[in-house]
Amino acid sequence: MPWYEKKWWKKLVGGKSEREKLEPLKDIQALLEFLESLPKESQRLQAELRALEELESEYAVARKELQQTNLKAQAKALDTLLERMEFFENDAALAGIRMQRLAEAFLHRAQEAGLKGLVKEKRKKAAWKLRW
Repeated sequence: MPWYEKKWWKKLVGGKSEREKLEPLKDIQALLEFLESLPKESQRLQAELRALEELESEYAVARKELQQTNLKAQAKALDTLLERMEFFENDAALAGIRMQRLAEAFLHRAQEAGLKGLVKEKRKKAAWKLRW
């Protein structure tokens, strides 16, 4: 295959990019899985925050000698919280991207089906502009 037909060259010079095939059912299933995991993750985060809250209130009344131990325990709790929040935030961001892809795929299919009025109406609404 000549170099000008290779994928890296086409990306470099702006050849037609291969568009990822949208699979709405997979996106919907992934969104459902994310939403089903929310109560469990929320409970875990709340438990960690309560533990941190207790450590913080103990720190306020602890003697100097115990404050270092308390701060080490807080650091451990914060490590866990930060990691869980990062995972949660990433999952939520991916869910948002999936939702935007679903909406975009819907609008594209509606346009192809001749529902131009519906597409025009939806694109006027802020949520359908997909800038969130």
